[in-house]
Amino acid sequence: MPGYERAAFTVELTVTPSESEKKPPKESLEAAKEMAGASGLAHEAGPDSILLAGERREVLEAAMKTIEAALDAGAREVTLKVEAEGDALRFGDGDER
Repeated sequence: MPGYERAAFTVELTVTPSESEKKPPKESLEAAKEMAGASGLAHEAGPDSILLAGERREVLEAAMKTIEAALDAGAREVTLKVEAEGDALRFGDGDER
């Protein structure tokens, strides 16, 4: 995402498929991408990654649903990278609880 379009809060999810599951290895990544896409917050980040960007609460909720979809589809691991820009609400600030 270009810097001038950067959201105040982003989560990058990287899905590692399980090779030992009975499901095809990329099924977990596809399930995660489908769930993230349904949120309306998803952006392409890389071949095994998904970027969610927007307001903190909505991004975190979408991230949890995306993680659940990946794990339910057989992912071995889902790693997160969370970034809050300078003007993003911080935990405990405002009405975001």
